[in-house]
Amino acid sequence: MKSPSRILVLIALAATVTACTHDGGSGGGGRSSTGASPGASPTFVAPPGTSLYVYSNAGLVATMELRGDRGTLKIQNQTGRELPAPGFYLLAATDGHRVPGTVSGAAPVPSGATESFPVSFEGLRDQDIGLVILLMGHDNYGAFVRH
Repeated sequence: MKSPSRILVLIALAATVTACTHDGGSGGGGRSSTGASPGASPTFVAPPGTSLYVYSNAGLVATMELRGDRGTLKIQNQTGRELPAPGFYLLAATDGHRVPGTVSGAAPVPSGATESFPVSFEGLRDQDIGLVILLMGHDNYGAFVRH
């Protein structure tokens, strides 16, 4: 009979192998925004040298591509209502201090619309970003997930 700790190690190993080899069929871990079937979670593509952050909840998909301290924020609004102008801030991974972001030309996003805005921030290197937080108007919608 195998010891319980040995069985747990085997289960953990099997889960790790499954997670590492299940890449959504992208053939090498790339991210693609095409070919998603209804009900499937979309995947995303970022150009080389770009950091990609995604927020998706209740009909709102926000994608932020950053290259250095500049980038683009794309808001896809399928919420059924107009959303206030977007904003964001970052939290430093090193100590959690808040770094304000700027969304140039920020404007409300009508229901059913997709809008893109230039973004920028100062004082933080890409590798020092801990979290990127989405704001819609004055409301904190939560953290982006890095892809």
